[in-house]
Amino acid sequence: MSTAQHVPVLIAGGGMVGLSAALLLEYHSVPYVLVERRTAMSVLPRSRGLHTRSAEIYRQIGAGPRLEQVAATALAKGQFGGAWQGSVLTDAQPLDISRVAAAMAAADPSPSRFLFLPQVLLEPVLADLARNRGGDLRFGVELTGFRDDGDGVCAELRAADGVSTRLRADYLVAADGAGSTVRRALGIGGWELPPTHHLINVFARTDLTGILHGQSFSQCEITGERVRGLVLSKNNTDEWSFHIEYDPNDETVADYPEQRCAELIREMVGVPGLEVEVLARSAWDTGVFVADDYRRGRVFLAGDAAHRHAPWGGFNGNTGIADAHNLTWKLAAVLSGVAGPALLDSYVAERRPRALVAAEQARLGTDFRTRYGIETPDNAEDLAKRLDIGEVMVRYRYRSTAVAAESTASLHVGELKGQNGTRIPHLWIDAAETVSTLDLCGPGFALLVAGTSAAWRDAAARAQRDTGIELAVHALPRDQWTARTDLPPGGALLVRPDMHVAARSETGLTPATLTDTLRAITGLAAKADAAVAVPMQSF
Repeated sequence: MSTAQHVPVLIAGGGMVGLSAALLLEYHSVPYVLVERRTAMSVLPRSRGLHTRSAEIYRQIGAGPRLEQVAATALAKGQFGGAWQGSVLTDAQPLDISRVAAAMAAADPSPSRFLFLPQVLLEPVLADLARNRGGDLRFGVELTGFRDDGDGVCAELRAADGVSTRLRADYLVAADGAGSTVRRALGIGGWELPPTHHLINVFARTDLTGILHGQSFSQCEITGERVRGLVLSKNNTDEWSFHIEYDPNDETVADYPEQRCAELIREMVGVPGLEVEVLARSAWDTGVFVADDYRRGRVFLAGDAAHRHAPWGGFNGNTGIADAHNLTWKLAAVLSGVAGPALLDSYVAERRPRALVAAEQARLGTDFRTRYGIETPDNAEDLAKRLDIGEVMVRYRYRSTAVAAESTASLHVGELKGQNGTRIPHLWIDAAETVSTLDLCGPGFALLVAGTSAAWRDAAARAQRDTGIELAVHALPRDQWTARTDLPPGGALLVRPDMHVAARSETGLTPATLTDTLRAITGLAAKADAAVAVPMQSF
């Protein structure tokens, strides 16, 4: 083996979450190496949509315009949306999904929007952006072993040609999928629920435009006697995913060769002579897993390595992107010396409860009609437990030390008003509506003041000088910002690099306490020889 290279962060896994972590580290000026054992990306269009919160994250790092451009080409014809149900596709009928549509129409204000962007289109764009920004991406390279010696992680890598090398990293981010070898090597277990369904995902090229007669849907449940499953749109014309139910006690994916898959697709559609080209296939199930811990020493889990559940609601991949957003600024702060190691403990405290919420909500969508908010004689209890997408993805509130003992219900707010632990409210701050308050966040901390205040600017200058923490001050229109946040005139929000409120006026933040508040949040010593006695449960 060659002499070990050193890098601040090693990322294991080159899927959506690993690539997002790479771009976010670059945004925070942290060098990294990303390794992915596959030589090429998957052609299966697994996750299909970027939630608004994910689009906000990509907007922050300058990737938004490119992703919007690609998303505009994703559908060849028609619109994304709708739910159908039938014994075969040719007799399927649209369902009334007005309840879900109303919730989406009442989405939380944002400078971004939901993007229909299948993972098969998203990942190449992320990889290209990362390479163009100088990222060290190594596809066809596998992490075969690692050891955390307390001061860093010693990793063994093997290329596709069999050549092995060593690499030493300060931290390892494991984004290596549901079967994470890193998580297994660490011996981390988790909360699990058994699968309700086992399916073969068959991605196929077949022209359904004539059958659909200009209509479209997101999902169609097929309830035939011989074949059951789902049809999911990829481009709404000639590329579709057919998810075929099977019994793993009797069969495996090997029992589904291309010819059989094509025949089953014809049965699902209801057209015996339909031309079908099978492009890829794989088996999956709806089992639930959330790791008991997201961290062991200098190793962190993110994305599917940390949590896995059914795709209903599209929460899992988007939750993984938010994992990376939460973790990377904290790694950057610790690596640069402006935060203490205790800050990294907040990653688990903040993200694991969030994954449990997403997993529970996805599970409630097991029944097709419940998934789309349609009342039946049997689903009233499940419908009552369901949260809208905004509650799960945007109006989620990280626990602070002050609310750690509160119930799970306290983790969501009815409206974003700048509460501690929440994503800041969106407000356009220019007449052309091109700059949002969210655009004022990152890569460092920000103070968003309701009106002008020399006292806050003076305090910020002192805090930045004393802590080394980058801190920008923005004076916002007083009346609009006080109305949006319930702040008093001259009040302020202290915002973390991930757009979440760390502290606010009237809950202890003043110009006089700003420096100590920053030290507490980042786990810095209050004095050169004393540690801050503040639990890092996060704010």
